[in-house]
Amino acid sequence: MITVGFCNLKGGVGKTTACQNLAVGLTRMGKRVAVVDMDPQSNLSLSFGIEVAESQPHSFDLLSGAAEWNEVLVHREGVDIAPSSLDLFMVELCRPEGRLGRDTLLREVVSGIDGNRYDFIFFDSPPQLGVFTRNVLSASNKLVIPIDGGFYSLSGLRLLHNALPLFRERLNPGLSFLGILLTRHSPNVYIHKEVAAEIRGFFGDLLFDTYVRQNVSLVEASSLGISVFSYDTSSNGAQDYEKITLEFLRRCDGNG
Repeated sequence: MITVGFCNLKGGVGKTTACQNLAVGLTRMGKRVAVVDMDPQSNLSLSFGIEVAESQPHSFDLLSGAAEWNEVLVHREGVDIAPSSLDLFMVELCRPEGRLGRDTLLREVVSGIDGNRYDFIFFDSPPQLGVFTRNVLSASNKLVIPIDGGFYSLSGLRLLHNALPLFRERLNPGLSFLGILLTRHSPNVYIHKEVAAEIRGFFGDLLFDTYVRQNVSLVEASSLGISVFSYDTSSNGAQDYEKITLEFLRRCDGNG
């Protein structure tokens, strides 16, 4: 079982869209996948059409120990989803020395899941290095860093890259980058070409060969609470994520 965090310290770069559609892409290829929404804004949950009822347990209850893994799960498009709600903000309000102040809560939850149950567990994180992202970094084997064509998202990538050695030293020595994924990319746009060239020059083969083209179907699908595969398999978005899913699997095979 491989655990994968989707992270970028800059928001609006297509991180949640990548997490959702790559998860569904993998299930379409016969893989067993779960995702955990670790963002209190619940964008991943909403992109799967999940609105957490007041009585429904969710990712906060997992971290607090109030609910078990199976009690939290919602099934959509072949994916097991641990949804989020605004209650997750309570984690940051708890005292640091208390249970909910720790950076390893998510890792403890995952360690209790049968390693043969899933091929992959994905974590969607918020765009800052707070307790939720630290939990994702602690629980992940690999990181996928989605980045759009702007220099601000490149800054978020640099910040995360600079923080990684310290995080490895203190909490998760096995954490590594699986790849950097260009989203909403137009190779003929000057700024997009410059960003791609800078990433390739610094990170080399960590940059995915496949990229996500700008495509309205991805936005429309998320607004309807479904993946781009359920929305329109002929769209550029679905075609791109099918190729990205194949490259993702190749990278996982190559990384062990």
